[in-house]
Amino acid sequence: MRRPGLKDDVAYSFFEPEISVLKGMIALIAPDHVGLFRETYGGILKVVYRLIDRDRSAIHTLLQFYDPGLRCFVFPDYLLGPLMEDYADILGIQIRDQVPFYATKEEPDISGISRALYLSPEMVKGSLKEKGKLPGFHLSFLEAKAKEQAELGNWEVVCALIAAGIYGIILFPNQKNFVDINAIRLFVQRNPIPTLIGDVYYSDHNRNEKRRGGLIRCCAQLLYKWFMGYLPSKGAFVLLGQNVNWAAKLMGLRAKDIDWTHSSGVGQDFICSCRGFPNVPLIGVQGCINYNPTLLKRQMGFAMERPPFKSEVQESVYFPVEGNQAQVKQVSEAWRSIQRKGKVSWGRANNRSFPPFDDWLSKRVELTCLPFPMVDPWYPLIEETPSTVSMDEFLEMKRERDQLLAEKTELEMSVARVQRVNQEIRAKMEDQDKRHALEAKRFEMDTAYYGKVSQVLASSAKEHDITKERLARASKVIEDEKRRQILVRDQRDDRVRVLIAEWEAKLKVKESENLKIIAERDHYVAERDHYFRQMKIHQKEVGRLQQENTELRYLLLMCLIVSGIIARARRTVPLHSTRPHRYFTRRNTPRLMDLPSTDLLELKDKMNEMINIMQGFAVGQKALADKVEKLERASAANSGINLDGVSNQGLGSRDGGKRTTVGIVNNAAGFGTAGGQPV
Repeated sequence: MRRPGLKDDVAYSFFEPEISVLKGMIALIAPDHVGLFRETYGGILKVVYRLIDRDRSAIHTLLQFYDPGLRCFVFPDYLLGPLMEDYADILGIQIRDQVPFYATKEEPDISGISRALYLSPEMVKGSLKEKGKLPGFHLSFLEAKAKEQAELGNWEVVCALIAAGIYGIILFPNQKNFVDINAIRLFVQRNPIPTLIGDVYYSDHNRNEKRRGGLIRCCAQLLYKWFMGYLPSKGAFVLLGQNVNWAAKLMGLRAKDIDWTHSSGVGQDFICSCRGFPNVPLIGVQGCINYNPTLLKRQMGFAMERPPFKSEVQESVYFPVEGNQAQVKQVSEAWRSIQRKGKVSWGRANNRSFPPFDDWLSKRVELTCLPFPMVDPWYPLIEETPSTVSMDEFLEMKRERDQLLAEKTELEMSVARVQRVNQEIRAKMEDQDKRHALEAKRFEMDTAYYGKVSQVLASSAKEHDITKERLARASKVIEDEKRRQILVRDQRDDRVRVLIAEWEAKLKVKESENLKIIAERDHYVAERDHYFRQMKIHQKEVGRLQQENTELRYLLLMCLIVSGIIARARRTVPLHSTRPHRYFTRRNTPRLMDLPSTDLLELKDKMNEMINIMQGFAVGQKALADKVEKLERASAANSGINLDGVSNQGLGSRDGGKRTTVGIVNNAAGFGTAGGQPV
C-alpha cells in the first residue's frame, strides 16, 4: 500500500533453526573446557539461541530503514550499518588478512575436513550426504560423534564437532538440521567474518531491491545482537516497555542517544577499501556486494565531518555468485591488498557529526523518505550524566575494565576447576585405600605381564621402524611418479599446443588455396559459358550453311547433268572442231556444216565459271569446319562436356589421331564427283 511521503512497508522472513540438538551438544562440554572452545573458535556459543517474536520484530523494523544507494540503514539524523570489526568484536574472532571464502563447485577437500574435525578421511567421505544439491553432514551425525568422543574424553574433537554444527545451523543456515559444504569450508578456513557481513548486505540489498521482501539469508541472531549493542541501555528508551512498537521507539531516537563507544575496537584502524575498489567488496555465500565503511566510521569513534564523495558510495559490485565465477575471482584477488584507516587519516576519536554532513544527510532523508512518520525525540527524558574524562581516558578505562572482567572470568573458572579437582582427589584417595590391597596382589602378575609386553613392544618397534622406512621409500617413489606424470602432462600439453598451432596454420593456407581454386573455377565456368554461347552461334551458322550447301549440291547436280549432255554433244560433234563437216542436200549437193552457235559457246563459259565458284565455296566450307573443330576442342578442354551435356567422345570419332566432324567436311567434299572425290 502506498504511503505518501514514506517508504513502502516490506515484509521479511528469517530462518528459524532447530537449536535443541545444538543445545544438547553444547551441554556435553565440561565447564573447564569452555575456555578451550572459546580460545579455538571464539564466542560463537553466544549466538545459539532462538529469536522471539519481539526480536524478529526489531530486525524487521531495522530492515525498513535500509537505503540501497548508501548500503546502510538511514535514520533521521544518523547512519548505522554492520561493520566487519563489529562482528569480529561480538564473536571474538579475528579478521584474517587473506582471500575470503567464495562458493565453488569443486569436490570437497576430504583431508582438510578430516584434519579440522579430527576424524578419519574414510569416515568423513562415507558420512558426506547430499541435500539441496549440496553435500554436507546431517546434524545427527555430528551429534552422535560428539557424544561418542565426549565419553572418551577427546574434548578437542567434541569442540570441533559442536563448532561445525553452529557454523552450519546458526551462522550460515541453508537446510534444516544440515551442515552444507559451504559452512564446512568456512569452518575449515576459520575466517567467517567477511562472509557473514557479505551475507547480511547481499541478502538485505537483494530483498529490498524493488521493495519485494522475502527470506533474509543471513545469521539473524548475530544481526540482532549487533543492533541491540548500539541502542540505549538506560533512560526513557528502556522505560518505554513492550507496549510501544519498534517503529515508534526507533523514530524517537537521535544520534546523541546511540551508544557509539560500546565496541572495544573504537578508535582503532579498520578496513576501508581493497585494491582496485573505492570501497570494500564483500563475497557472501549467495552473492557479491560492496559496502561503504567510510559512511560508518562514526561507529569506530571517528567524526563525520563532510558528505561522502561519490566514489566512496558508488555501486562497484553487485551480482550473484552462481554463473559469475570470473568476477568472483577478481573480487577475491582484490583482498590481497587491504587498506585500513584510523587516527592517521581522521585524527583522534570523536564520534560527533558536523553541519556539512548533517545537511547532506537531511537532504538524503528528504530524497529517499523514511519508512515511518517522525516522532518527538526521547532524549529529553533520558538522564545524561556529564563526563569529565576525555575520550582517550574513557577508552583506556574501558579496556582496563574489559581486561579485569576477563581476568575475573578466568579466576572464577580456575576456582571452579580447583574445587572440582579437590573433590576428585578426595574420591580418588578413598578409592586408593580400597584398591591398595588388590594392587599389591596384582603387582607381581602385572610385572611378569609387562615384561612380556616389553618384549613384544621391542619387536613391534623394530617392525614399525622397518615399515616406516618402507613407507618413506614408497612415498618417495610416489612423489617421483607424480612429478614424472606432471612433466609428461606438461610436455603433452605443449606438444598439443604446437600441433594445434601447426594445424591452424595449415588450415589457413588450405583456406587461401581453396579460395584461389574457387576463383579459378568461377573464371573457367565463365569462360566455358562464353564458349558455349559461341558454339551455339556457330552451330546455328553451320546449320544455315548446311542448308545452303544442300541447295548448292542440287544446283551442282543439275549443272553436272547439263555438263554431261554437253560432253556427249562434244563427243558427237566436238565444239572445238573448226573444220567444216561435209553433208549432202536433198539434191545430193555437198555442203559444209556451220560452226556451233554463239549460245552454246556462252553456255560453256558460264558453266566453267560456276564450277570454279563452287570449288572455291567447298574450300571455304572446309576452313569453316576446321575452325568449328578448334572451338569444340577448346570448349571440351575447359569444361569436359559438350553443348548437349555428354562427353567429348560423342561428338565424332578418332582415326589416326585426327578428329572428323560429321556433316561438315564430308559435305564440303560433296561438291566433287558422285564418289566424293574432288572435282
